[in-house]
Amino acid sequence: MKKFNELLEQLQQLEIVQTSMDWADNLSEQIWNDHFKGNFKQLKSGLDVDTHRWYETSISVVEIYGKPLGIRHITNLFSEESSVEDVCFTIEFFEMEEIMVTSYRRVV
Repeated sequence: MKKFNELLEQLQQLEIVQTSMDWADNLSEQIWNDHFKGNFKQLKSGLDVDTHRWYETSISVVEIYGKPLGIRHITNLFSEESSVEDVCFTIEFFEMEEIMVTSYRRVV
């Protein structure tokens, strides 16, 4: 838990501006090698979609150090004229919690 909290604090303090569509490509080589390389598992992506005029963000969730880490980043661009760098979006990192949802389907 201590490692997770230290990583989360470090990521939040860096205020990483997204320059590549893949959130992981925006991490420094040192952070990637020290924390993420071979040490995380993708749990979910495309959560809490937020659509703006020229781009869309959503949350990806990864498990690292035994806890879920949420990452809000650009996941879609709607203008062929724009690039990720044009948006100047700062990636957000935060702790997540898993919730269980009960759903139903029709019996056929």
